[in-house]
Amino acid sequence: MARGDTTDNAAARLQELGAFLRTYPVRGAAGHSYISSEPRGAAASPALPYNPDAEDRIRACMQEIAEHTLTANPDAGPPPEQVAAYYEWMRQNTQHAPEREQFRAEVIEYRQWLENCLAARDNETVRKAVRRQACPECGCWGLMWMPTRRRAICTNRKCVDQDGASTTLSLGRLAHAVVTTRRKTRQARAT
Repeated sequence: MARGDTTDNAAARLQELGAFLRTYPVRGAAGHSYISSEPRGAAASPALPYNPDAEDRIRACMQEIAEHTLTANPDAGPPPEQVAAYYEWMRQNTQHAPEREQFRAEVIEYRQWLENCLAARDNETVRKAVRRQACPECGCWGLMWMPTRRRAICTNRKCVDQDGASTTLSLGRLAHAVVTTRRKTRQARAT
């Protein structure tokens, strides 16, 4: 994120990765901003003004959000034109969905935020987010980020898997643990 910018969420990270899509929205076959399932052709000219890997990452995020939202709420309507508005669209259209679907939407958003940070080579933000989360297996506050493996690892020597190796968490499992912790905290504060 830019210096002085205090907004750090999935939408901001996605917008940062895809500034070019604000000007040139992705269109599907029917003219909607759904993601086209057709493969992108090879570039005919050298030196694209953007990173095509970032575009693929953005398309994958948008596709996952659209699929989840339309599954949870078939009456949601078409996704928004702007990339950064996808998360708000998902929240608005899943707010009356079953609790499980709302939970999954939160997990998707948090996991994509972590993935977008990593795609922007911001390992420091991910490292800090991992350190603020307790291990879901043992409950200790010893999680560390391993950038080469793109996983969190528990430093508690007693927290091991069935093979005796230290417990590790994928981004998806970490996101699930974070959202679970947030919800438990909200419930405790509400009572």
